[in-house]
Amino acid sequence: MIIIRLWTIGSVMAKAAAGIGKETIMELLTEVGKDLMRLLYYSDTGNEALDEFVYNSSWMMEIAAIIGVLILILANPRLREHKRTEDRFLFAECILVIAMNLLDLSLIPMVESDAKWTQYAFEISLTVNEALYMLIILQWLVFVDYSLYRSMDHIRRRYRHAVLPIIILTVFDILESVCVFMPGVNPFLHTMGKAAMYYLKFFIELGYIVTAIYIVKKHDRESREPKFLRLEAFIIPFILGLLVRFYDSPMMALGIILTYGAVKRRDRFINHATGFYNVDFFKYLGAYRDKKKYRGESVVVLSAPENAEGMALLLNKMKPGSSSVIDKGDGKFFLFAENLRESAASMISSTFKEEAQKSDPPFTPEITVVRRREDESAAGFADRVLNLP
Repeated sequence: MIIIRLWTIGSVMAKAAAGIGKETIMELLTEVGKDLMRLLYYSDTGNEALDEFVYNSSWMMEIAAIIGVLILILANPRLREHKRTEDRFLFAECILVIAMNLLDLSLIPMVESDAKWTQYAFEISLTVNEALYMLIILQWLVFVDYSLYRSMDHIRRRYRHAVLPIIILTVFDILESVCVFMPGVNPFLHTMGKAAMYYLKFFIELGYIVTAIYIVKKHDRESREPKFLRLEAFIIPFILGLLVRFYDSPMMALGIILTYGAVKRRDRFINHATGFYNVDFFKYLGAYRDKKKYRGESVVVLSAPENAEGMALLLNKMKPGSSSVIDKGDGKFFLFAENLRESAASMISSTFKEEAQKSDPPFTPEITVVRRREDESAAGFADRVLNLP
């Protein structure tokens, strides 16, 4: 199919070069534009059996996707209650995916209707569908970022304006969709405008995906911690949804289900009261780093037994993005970081003490820095830190 379209475009260019009239060229370009839109949105192929199969399979997959995501929520109490930050992100993702599949299902009766209002509703619904598609990928990117760095301050700074391109593009897309019903609109310009909007959306989505890959690679260089997140669990369904847009909503649902399945392995290492890693993770991290032959870690020990909850809130708000927090219990927390310099350690200590005094009620945490010795294994270092008085 792609080869046929490319051949059509090539033929138009060849005929234009041969001196065909302007009107004929415009007619040919209009046909090419329509063919491109069919290619992008998977319109009729001309094969009745295939078209019937794609149409019926798409709405059945959408129903299955909604059921699958609902089962995911109901079967996982922490996701259902979404008290932890990362669970809130993923729960919002699930709701967006359900909304996208429900919207797709609502398009079916609109196709069968000849009423003018349903034509408007159909065009606008497609626009909202595309906006949800972009928003789901952005939400997934935020989830990936938080699951690695676990810092809300970091998330607020990085994604403060990330949704603006989606809002702007959606407004323009709605206006462009409504224009098709106005008299005097050039069909060719409308077709090419719709194609341009599609490509803009695609590059925004691709940008979010590339950003997620970059963040994971950067995190690997900075922290050298074990990963419990598999990007391909989401990216592969995303690519499949792009190849056949009738299946984009179910593919997003599959991506979210697989993503949750990948990160759920980490749950045994999480203190679910605070959302930080537990002592078991610190031991596992030591064995992992010895296996990989990593060196050069430091731990900032923050102890506030009189206000453990306040210390946890402060860490969740202010911890450096490249570090991890281990909750030992009884108000003692370990801020694990790679190659922490003296100046950085001093800044962390003074900043946390200053902010702790501003808390309600104010408190003064005890802060010390422990570094791994040259002749010490990572597992031995973890044991030494855990046994500190």
